[in-house]
Amino acid sequence: MPELTVIKTGLAFPEGPRWYDGCLYFSDMYGREVFRYRDGIGVEPVGAVPERPSGLARDANGDLLVSSMLDRRIVRFRDGELETFADLRGLCPGPVNDMVEDGHGGVYVGNFGFDSESPDEVMAPTRLVHVNADGHATQVGDPIMFPNGSVVTDGGATLLVAETFDCRILAFDIADDGSLGNRRNWAVFHEMRTEHDLEEALGSGSILPDGICLDREGALWIADAGGQGAVRVARGGKILDRVPAPEGQAVFAVALGGDQGDTLFLCVGPAMGSADLTATTLGSLVSCRVDVPRA
Repeated sequence: MPELTVIKTGLAFPEGPRWYDGCLYFSDMYGREVFRYRDGIGVEPVGAVPERPSGLARDANGDLLVSSMLDRRIVRFRDGELETFADLRGLCPGPVNDMVEDGHGGVYVGNFGFDSESPDEVMAPTRLVHVNADGHATQVGDPIMFPNGSVVTDGGATLLVAETFDCRILAFDIADDGSLGNRRNWAVFHEMRTEHDLEEALGSGSILPDGICLDREGALWIADAGGQGAVRVARGGKILDRVPAPEGQAVFAVALGGDQGDTLFLCVGPAMGSADLTATTLGSLVSCRVDVPRA
């Protein structure tokens, strides 16, 4: 079992880790702030995002992009200030969430599929949004039940997306204009009797894929929001390795980084349903060494 190194405790809900230029950037979603970790220096604030930060990426100039969840914008840190990169209110029915760079200065971003702040709303499938380098946004791909972590692979030809509450990783072909086609399963962790059935997914006991990252051998490290820690998975769904979550907690996002690319960073928080995540500071950022470095 890998030995976990605790980097930072007292977080509300860490999410969206990304390794850039020798630093790990991550969001504290309910703490409403973005942080940066550097080995030997520690964790330092990047800036506040009042409407809750989640996914992180960089634009063509290297400026940090952040999913601003509740106002459904992609915002950009420029010279220490926040500005709007893309307004997605007309395209995303729920809070914007995880995102990934498209390799051309733009991003793919998911959303909850429902208004999580409204007690009458019901979770429903939703579409990804592609935002190009100029901030122009369009819906792409087929509807997905709670799209979550995503990576671009195969030299920019394929997008992999965690479909959390259908218990699988999907793959899409990426067209030259950023649109998505040829949807297919990359890995299935539970054969749903009824597609998009939230209760079935939660009761399945299977992996609920949340954040994901890619290693050099083409395998994915997957954060299991269902509480089984982080799992390394090959195409087709074979589990190759596992890092258990600390007792009573779950891993919600992962990233590979470090000087050699072989440090797995894990965003950890209370297991789903065990605490009010908006009102606790039980989240933490931890890490361990793995055998295969980042892609």
